[in-house]
Amino acid sequence: MGLSVSATFAILLTATLVSFGILYTSFENAYTMVHEASADQNNALLRARTAMLELSSYRNTTLSNVSFYDINFTITNAGCTLSPPEWRFVYDGTYDTTSDVVVQDEEYLFPGDSINVTVQNVPKDSTVHSLVINTETGCNMKIKWEWVGNQTQGTAEVLSSAWYCPVEG
Repeated sequence: MGLSVSATFAILLTATLVSFGILYTSFENAYTMVHEASADQNNALLRARTAMLELSSYRNTTLSNVSFYDINFTITNAGCTLSPPEWRFVYDGTYDTTSDVVVQDEEYLFPGDSINVTVQNVPKDSTVHSLVINTETGCNMKIKWEWVGNQTQGTAEVLSSAWYCPVEG
């Protein structure tokens, strides 16, 4: 015929306790995820602030009977560990999807280590060329150079190199 008052109270009390248990677990999971995301963001910012590449040296290779040359840049890591397979290149303002830019096959570039980046088939003309190395930290290295000389004799000369990171906020 009906539930007694004490049985109804027991059912409501049990449902309330289960509801609070579920809510507590949800709030705890949300707090943990926000805390972990905040820690990841702080680690990414710290990594970007401690990353740095420097141009150590460069050299070009060419033959006198061709109108192109290759230029090899030796890049030294002066910051945190970086991953060259994650780097992207912008050569003369164009995202490099061809094989114009070749990077030495290294999984990681540890602080103090160097790596070779080669730009191939650069025309021997008076154009100022540029290469932007976009690292996985969001920071970039830009190198500008030009050919000094004529089609048969000359050399590549670096005009500038710079390291820059985007400013947040």
